[in-house]
Amino acid sequence: MAKKVKKNRYKKWFFILLIFNVLYFGYDFIKTPAFFYHYKQIFKKVFFPPKIPSGNFTYGIDISQYQGIISWSKVKKMNEKFPIEYVIIRATAGKKHRDNFFTSNWREVKKYHFLRGAYHYFRPNENSTLQAKNFIKNVKLAPGDLPPILDIEKMSDIQSSDNLLKGIANWLEIIENHYGVKPIIYSGAHFFNDYLKSNFNNYFLWIANYNKVESPLDNMNWKMWQFSDNGSVNGIKGPVDLDLYKGSFSELKKYALK
Repeated sequence: MAKKVKKNRYKKWFFILLIFNVLYFGYDFIKTPAFFYHYKQIFKKVFFPPKIPSGNFTYGIDISQYQGIISWSKVKKMNEKFPIEYVIIRATAGKKHRDNFFTSNWREVKKYHFLRGAYHYFRPNENSTLQAKNFIKNVKLAPGDLPPILDIEKMSDIQSSDNLLKGIANWLEIIENHYGVKPIIYSGAHFFNDYLKSNFNNYFLWIANYNKVESPLDNMNWKMWQFSDNGSVNGIKGPVDLDLYKGSFSELKKYALK
């Protein structure tokens, strides 16, 4: 009963906030993409909270500067239920960008004893060697950290798919040579199946799939699953990406740098 009352209260405040925005900013504002995306996420969060798969899983989140300043002392569970054991942080993007909150997030995650990992967002129109150097320049991994992670989600507008695959392989090789450990690959289920499956199936795979499925990939090689982009975590404002590792926490820690 308490949960029902709380949910009804959220519904009431959601509509009050919506009406306030229309009255204050005008009807034209609600037609903008920013308004639509923001309130779509809030609507999903209030009325359709993500279902968290249960089983022999270890749960974690991934974050970037879009989550803003995080109160790490409050970060404990996703959707007030499942304990968070690991946190993956965006470090860099492309050949020049460093995530605005990477330094503080990287420090605080270790301070609060989460298993941590750092990822690079691969920009397919930019040089892969320069992108690898950007990650190396900004990320100093220590024993106990997860291997470096490559986030690849899009095709290139200026080069062929074959050349893009060569660039991805080049980034992975440079990173593995530098850190002495095989990187993790993150991608969406459809993108992986369409473009990466034949070349990169032997990597630790972290797959995004938000559909109501029992597995993010038909192939059982995946290790980690980003199952929602709309989770709730105390200490973080707004929606959060939710993840799980297929196995126990001790099994996940075996992949960490020695």
